[in-house]
Amino acid sequence: MKHCIIADLHVVIDSDDKPLLDVLAPRYAPFCHRASDCAEVPVLFALHHVERFEPLANATQMADFECQDTWCVYEQSEKGVQITLQDLTTRQDIAQMQCDASFSDAKCWLTGDAVQREYCYSNFLMMLFAFAAMRHQTLLFHASVIAREGKAYLFLAKSGTGKSTHSTLWLKHVPGCQLVNDDNPVVGVRDGKVIVYGSPWSGKTNCYRNVSFEVGGFVRINRAPECSIQRQSPVSAFALLLPSCSGVKWDKKLYRAQCDTTAAVVSRSAIYELYCTPYREAAVTCSIGVGAWDGVSSGDGFAVNEKSLKPAGVTLPQEP
Repeated sequence: MKHCIIADLHVVIDSDDKPLLDVLAPRYAPFCHRASDCAEVPVLFALHHVERFEPLANATQMADFECQDTWCVYEQSEKGVQITLQDLTTRQDIAQMQCDASFSDAKCWLTGDAVQREYCYSNFLMMLFAFAAMRHQTLLFHASVIAREGKAYLFLAKSGTGKSTHSTLWLKHVPGCQLVNDDNPVVGVRDGKVIVYGSPWSGKTNCYRNVSFEVGGFVRINRAPECSIQRQSPVSAFALLLPSCSGVKWDKKLYRAQCDTTAAVVSRSAIYELYCTPYREAAVTCSIGVGAWDGVSSGDGFAVNEKSLKPAGVTLPQEP
């Protein structure tokens, strides 16, 4: 078993498939600990990799949706939850997970080579984390995150709008920045503060960092011919944040926990809406607008900050 601490929560990876574990390692190694070192942290959930098992009896399909490169079918019964990943083209089952109603104990079977098994296993871990963590004032966001001078800023947007592009602009044109996560950071309310954590899930960007920062602000990005930024009212802020965190609307208890935590985040955070181009001026407007930077750059103009472009081992997304 591998024991991981992600956003102060204890996750157990249980598999004896060495090729699978080798492929998982780059993502999860920064979060792994000796069992004895995290024994005092209660286990959020454990995911056991086992042989193929019988489908859940009398399960009702609650939803189906595209999940990155697969089709996901979510089913529920009195005994728990079943999530099946299928081939997008053939709709053949390629992996399946069953878990109890609290998402604390789960098992899964996987098919394909080590890369495909890692993809499915990691997706199951991410789903379990998103669902189980909601009861601990913790949400998995779809966002790109930049940190500067001890505060982190989360960029939210519809897929393809340019979250990664905006992060790259900050890294190039705002001194002293670092990339925290480029797709699925974790946000938690801890001791009255809103904290964002790196995670083992960062989309196509190699950025799996076990770090945390107090949140300086959330920014919803919209494309526009000119740049402007405005802080949102609590009602508008709630409407902006809720769609950007992972959840299941058909599970009333989980959805209530998701809404409650979102409301707690809104009451403790600054939320902005940014209209911008995909160019340098967007990073300047945004960083000044959220109070992350005073706009004063060293050297001539807005020079590239080479030393703080990225942490060691992180692959940045391409610029437009």
